[in-house]
Amino acid sequence: MRVLYDGWPLVRNPISPGSLHLLAILENLPDDIEPIVAFPEEKPDWVGDILPDIQPTPNTPSGRLRWEQIQIPSLARKIKVKLLHLTTPSPPLVGNLVTLISPSDFGAGIGGWSGVESSSRKPVQFLTRLRWSLAQGGMAQVKEILWPLDLPGTKLSGRLVRLPPIVPHHFIPGADGQLPSTGKRSNSLAEQVAMLVLPESFILYHGPGDRRNLMQLLQAWSWAEAAIGASFPLLVIGLDRPAEETYAELVEEYELGDDQRVLQDVKPDLLPYLYQGCAAVFHPAPTSPWCGAVRLALACGKPLVAGENAMTDAIAGPAAYLVDKEDARALGAALVTVAVEEQVAESLSAAAFQRSENWISPGFGEKLLERYRNILMESG
Repeated sequence: MRVLYDGWPLVRNPISPGSLHLLAILENLPDDIEPIVAFPEEKPDWVGDILPDIQPTPNTPSGRLRWEQIQIPSLARKIKVKLLHLTTPSPPLVGNLVTLISPSDFGAGIGGWSGVESSSRKPVQFLTRLRWSLAQGGMAQVKEILWPLDLPGTKLSGRLVRLPPIVPHHFIPGADGQLPSTGKRSNSLAEQVAMLVLPESFILYHGPGDRRNLMQLLQAWSWAEAAIGASFPLLVIGLDRPAEETYAELVEEYELGDDQRVLQDVKPDLLPYLYQGCAAVFHPAPTSPWCGAVRLALACGKPLVAGENAMTDAIAGPAAYLVDKEDARALGAALVTVAVEEQVAESLSAAAFQRSENWISPGFGEKLLERYRNILMESG
């Protein structure tokens, strides 16, 4: 069975939840499925041995719109693939593609369709608004929405099918607490990690880069920085260039010190080392249903301080220090507690390992294959 996957996030936003969830899907596919991944440029070297189809497309609002609504359906017709699986809720509005989605964006499923918020002060461009509108229309054509077993329902409309939660294999430490070997790239990865010049201990933020969430992050950090910043600086990852500019503006506005920095261009194969090296993960932001910072922190057994909401509570339970995300002072105090009180951190870490122990599920691929077969049968 041939299935088409949208590889745009793998190239354009490689450590986004959509990209990481797609990597986890590809790792868990049974032999009966032949994956074909559409890329808007050359396949990254850290992507595994899959069959790519390269359709050069610029990283612009018009390019993204054309990619989702024209090039993906056109490619499917050309290679005679009937089934499209997306990890971002941007299905094509027209065409005869049988489509299912496992929505992975930050906050996906909480308030309906989850688009990408603007990371700058500028109004959202017309083409971006048009993309959102077409994607919402395309959602009416989606056959199934794949949703993790451990979450409450979603406001996304459509038939909901629940599957076991998964994360990419290389995020799960072995029995000795070490990350799995990456073969020939192990030495290269170690060199790349060393070049990052990471602090001995740090707080990691790996979340959305829109202005509102960055404001909440830095407002909370402003309460914690004086107490722990020197020993546990804040490292921020996952921001695009406009978001980095917004972040720099906010740092200046809040008069923050140098105990924070943005790491640029982090690739997925380096990401587990950042999670393993941090003292805690800080996520005062919406949660990804499938593969965002909340799940990755638990998979790596890291203490998690997060904004409280139904999705985060369902995923983490007692494995996270949950605080009202609107209360910057309380979030900052929670960070200080986890950083300085070893007993609290150790308790959260132990609960995290227990919570995530089944997230590499041999049953995921077989259940996914069953869904693919059923959908194609129903669609004739």
